[in-house]
Amino acid sequence: MAALWPKEEVVMENHHLVVGREFEERELYQEALLEYGKAVEAESANPSPLLHRAALLAEVGQYAPALKDYTRALEIDPYESAAYNNRGDVYASLGRHEDAIADFTQALFINPDDVDSYYNRGLSLAELGKMTAALEDLTAALALDPRHGGAYNNRGLVHVALGDYARAVEDFSKALEVRSGFACSFDHRGLAYEKLGDLRSAIQDYTEALAIAPHNADSLYHRACAYKETGETKKARSDFQLLVKVTDTKHPFVALARQKIKELEGHSP
Repeated sequence: MAALWPKEEVVMENHHLVVGREFEERELYQEALLEYGKAVEAESANPSPLLHRAALLAEVGQYAPALKDYTRALEIDPYESAAYNNRGDVYASLGRHEDAIADFTQALFINPDDVDSYYNRGLSLAELGKMTAALEDLTAALALDPRHGGAYNNRGLVHVALGDYARAVEDFSKALEVRSGFACSFDHRGLAYEKLGDLRSAIQDYTEALAIAPHNADSLYHRACAYKETGETKKARSDFQLLVKVTDTKHPFVALARQKIKELEGHSP
């Protein structure tokens, strides 16, 4: 009978993981964390329960304990590339981009075809202002996954930061092709069109963005400013007024919109 105990322990550990995942799918996060904790206690030398708990902790914004679990899991298995990527993502959420980059780099050392680590490292490099390196990583991510909408969108933002607005438009267009319905890509492309002097295309993109998110402050403000530039003062005033009406007063665009409304007061409707 003694020989059966190891098998029974594995079954118990798997049971807690299964139940934890079921709770997590039902968005019963505290219950899920309790089950994952039991799985960790049942087999402390197995990184899997730690990784499950860490991922959920990160999802609910408990970053400090998530970091501890990822670190413990990597002490058990230092060749778990996904754990480095996920811990790097937590570091990035905390604004610790140097630490994040180190983890994404280690993940890529273990798995050179890790799309997520290229993408995430590119984002952290961009946050640090290292745009050329960010461009290389986002391009590498797209070489591995040509339908990665986020990579196209963020590479477009890097092109904007580098002043290459034509390529930014190309990337935002590709982002919209592979993931339709993302208002932010319309908004970003609209700003790039403005930089290129194409106000009509910019207004069309802001309008597309507002069809998806009707009260988005960024899109309202940018379209209003574009209308103002084209001399369509009535439309500009309407967008500024709507922004002030539906947006939290703490949003920086509210004060700017009020100032723009005053500037337009002398114009005929």
